[in-house]
Amino acid sequence: MRDIILVAIILGSVPICFFKPYFGILLWVWVAYFNPHRFTWGFAYSFPLATVIAIPTLLGIVFTRKVNRHPWVLQTVLLLAFWAWICFTWVVATHVPIFADHIEEGKLQLIEVSKVLLMTFVVIFLVDSRKKLEGLFLVTALSFGILALKGALFGIRTSGEFRVWGPPGSFIADNNDFGLALNMTLPMMFFLARETTNRWLRLLLWASFFASVLAVILTYSRGALLGLVAVLGALLLKARRKVLGGVLLIAAAFFVIAFAPSAWMDRMGNFAHGQVDNSAQGRLDAWHFAWALASHYPITGGGFETFTPGLYQRFTPELSFAGPHSIYFQTLGDQGFVGLGIFLLTLGSCFYSLRRIRRRVRGQPSLAWINNYSSMLEACLLGYIVSGAFLPRAYFDLWFQLAAATALLKILYRQEREFPATEAVISHALVEQEVVSIA
Repeated sequence: MRDIILVAIILGSVPICFFKPYFGILLWVWVAYFNPHRFTWGFAYSFPLATVIAIPTLLGIVFTRKVNRHPWVLQTVLLLAFWAWICFTWVVATHVPIFADHIEEGKLQLIEVSKVLLMTFVVIFLVDSRKKLEGLFLVTALSFGILALKGALFGIRTSGEFRVWGPPGSFIADNNDFGLALNMTLPMMFFLARETTNRWLRLLLWASFFASVLAVILTYSRGALLGLVAVLGALLLKARRKVLGGVLLIAAAFFVIAFAPSAWMDRMGNFAHGQVDNSAQGRLDAWHFAWALASHYPITGGGFETFTPGLYQRFTPELSFAGPHSIYFQTLGDQGFVGLGIFLLTLGSCFYSLRRIRRRVRGQPSLAWINNYSSMLEACLLGYIVSGAFLPRAYFDLWFQLAAATALLKILYRQEREFPATEAVISHALVEQEVVSIA
């Protein structure tokens, strides 16, 4: 029954996506992050919901006038450069015989990442106001927040004895990936809960926030735990009541230590004492392999899906095979030093732009929302760069959205800054006209 209801909702939304492409973006984000089809058991489980939404949304852009006419800022240029580079490295890899074993898998991933980047640029074109940007953040935060509530309830019911996972068959199905995604959306829940005037929405966002903190802990992911500490520390610095927040944070830490199940304490205890288990050793081996591969192919790397047993045997035969386990070493192995440079430049430009725009709007009450969103995005990105150091999510959908949101904040700030100037010109023209008529 739920299969029919879900597919009916998506198909019924097709005309709306065509005539109102911004609605299509919100629906696409909901499907991409919440993965409603993964909660069905029939034909809807593998139904291409995202494609059904994306096609009318893309067609609708041609007929809509409400778009950003000047979307080119540093982040959009860098995202486009990264897109072009990953296409180039895959083409180069097809001409290198030793990379033949992962070309087809790389092609599939290139197609998937290209779809995500295409919709990322659609977001940049269609979100042309503060209200639309807020809507994008709300759908993103609540999509993950509802999943966190579900995971937290499961953890409470089972006394934390089992790991919390994301929706099966989704890009956040793995416990590590789910923890990363929650760390990246915790700041959205925090800032949106503080700013909204709707009481019920505020309660839902705060519930999602605290459930996300618990869910991250219950993923048993050590990388996610490090990211959680970094994000909560950043949010504490942004909190209005820092002392109270610090006391609550310390109390929560003691509560976790006192009541955490033995399996969780064993896993985190080994990590805290610097003991390297098989999982941690696999990460070190993967980073070593990525460096060895990039040393032989420094410009383009090996293309998508380059972490294969065959290449391990060729470049680092003394090591055991493992996946990339780091956004930085994954990019290095897949895209070479040039690709890693573009990736890091995009990340760095986001932090630089967010701090710069925050300095510019300081002391302007009418632009306080830009200041808040800037701090929020900075904390979201912090969760990505910390947890991502231990997870293979260099092509994470949510990371591209955060880069796009940074670009949008700059675009909207530019519009806000130009509007008073336009208003002043009109006012000046009216005064001149009045003076001439008097004369």
